[in-house]
Amino acid sequence: MNKLAILTDYFGTIILVQFEYFRPQSEIRKLVSSYYNVTVPDDVSDIMRAEIANLRFVIRGQVTTDLNGVEEQFGPGATLLCGPTYRWSNVRFTADTQVFGAAITPMGWAKLFDVGADQLADKLVSLEEYVPASSLPLVRDIFDAPDEAQRVRAADGLFADMVDPVRRIDEDFLDQVTAWITSPDPNELAVMISEMSRSQRQIERLCKKYFGSAPKLLHRKFRALHSANRLTWQDLTDWQDIATTAYSDQSHFIREFKQFNGRTPSEFIKGAHILVRMTLQQRLQIDHESPFSLIG
Repeated sequence: MNKLAILTDYFGTIILVQFEYFRPQSEIRKLVSSYYNVTVPDDVSDIMRAEIANLRFVIRGQVTTDLNGVEEQFGPGATLLCGPTYRWSNVRFTADTQVFGAAITPMGWAKLFDVGADQLADKLVSLEEYVPASSLPLVRDIFDAPDEAQRVRAADGLFADMVDPVRRIDEDFLDQVTAWITSPDPNELAVMISEMSRSQRQIERLCKKYFGSAPKLLHRKFRALHSANRLTWQDLTDWQDIATTAYSDQSHFIREFKQFNGRTPSEFIKGAHILVRMTLQQRLQIDHESPFSLIG
C-alpha cells in the first residue's frame, strides 16, 4: 500500500487529495493491475485522460462526469463500470468524496465480463448489469467494509468469484499486444502487425474484443499516454524528446497529445492535470505485477 496526502495549487486554490494504492491478491493481479482509494476533502474539478477499463465504487460524496456525452451525477452506492476510454472527459468531486476503484487489465476484462471491450469503450454503465446474480452480494461487501484493508479483501473476493474458468481467451494475442502497447520505446503499428502470424482481419477483431478499439486507435492512444508519462517522470522540454514514436510534426504531436490527455503538453507541464499527474507520480512508488499499472 502507498499512501500520501498531496497539497497542491489548483488554479490558485489549495486542495488536499489523498491517494492510496493497494495490490490485489496474487491470483488476480493479471486481471486487476491495482486498487486505489481517492479521498477529496474539498470540491475538485479536473480532467480524466484516456485509460484502461476501470471499476469505481462511490463510497461517499458525489462524482459528476460527462464520459457518456452528457453530465451525470453519481452518489454513494454507485458502481461505475467504465470500458477502456479513447478520449478525455471532465470529472468533478464534491467535498468529502471517497472513491474506491480497480484498474481492469485487458486480460481481466476478457475473464470477468462477457461483453467485448469495444461495446463499452468510452461508456460508463452500472456494474450490476454485467455481474452474475450470484456475485451481487459480494458487491455490497465492498461498500460495507469498515476499512480499506477489508475493502480490498472484499474486492479480491468479488473478482475471484466473477472469473469464468471455461471462457476461451486468446492469451497469446493478449500478451503480445500488451507487450507492444506498454513498451515505452518507439514501437510502430506496422512492426507489430508484421510480427504476428495472423490476418489483418483477425488482428482488428481481437483488438476490438480485448482492448476496445482497432489497432490504429490503440496505438495512437498509448503513444500519447507514454508521452504524458515522460513529461511527469522526466525533466523534458523538447517535443521530440517527449514524443515516444514518430509524428509528422509538432502540431500533429500536440493534437494527438491533447485528444487523449485532455491538455496540450505545455498545459500538462504547468500542472493543470492534478489528478493524473499525482497518480502517475505515485504509481512509481508501488510494486507492479501488470505493466498497465504504470500507464492506464
